[in-house]
Amino acid sequence: MAYKYITDNNLYEKQTYMYSEYNGISFIMEYLDSRWDFQNKLQVNTAHRAVSDNAKIEDNPTKKDLKRILCELRLEKCNEDLIDAVNRYTKSFEVRKRIYTGYDNQRKPLEGADFRDYESYLLLADCMISMYYNTKCLKYFNCLLKIDDTLLSIQNELDCLCEDYLSKVVKQELDIFYQLSDEKGINWEGGWNDTGRVCIVSV
Repeated sequence: MAYKYITDNNLYEKQTYMYSEYNGISFIMEYLDSRWDFQNKLQVNTAHRAVSDNAKIEDNPTKKDLKRILCELRLEKCNEDLIDAVNRYTKSFEVRKRIYTGYDNQRKPLEGADFRDYESYLLLADCMISMYYNTKCLKYFNCLLKIDDTLLSIQNELDCLCEDYLSKVVKQELDIFYQLSDEKGINWEGGWNDTGRVCIVSV
């Protein structure tokens, strides 16, 4: 059974995570497969990648703001104003499952605003990683998972720069997953078994 939260395009086939069932270890394996399949595919296809038109999209208000936020987070300036700014984007994405190029003061998308600037999703995912490490609040990791599901659903539309960025984001997502597993006393084997899935070593 495939990991069901990655569709042909999550931007159009929105996922309702709220009512999701937890199916135990098989679900975790499907989740891990979805991440490692992308990483392995990227390594295989390295020689055949190109920059797409998406790379030519100029910075928009949302992208500029996310770059500013990420820069400040990396400088460890995680103050109340910055947390509020991140939370506004987090809430908007959780509701709409999209990131728009522009918003009004009530955080509603501006008329005509686009939601297909994929770099903005990567920037917000990166912000979620920084926020998790700054706060250890799981809501940021939870949002990161959903953003990465969206990006993996459109991976064939990403240019090489965005693919590389996504690869780094997914690696950091997996690092957090393994850290959380370790904290719960769950250890995962670093390789693959005969079915291609990661196995539990000990619980």
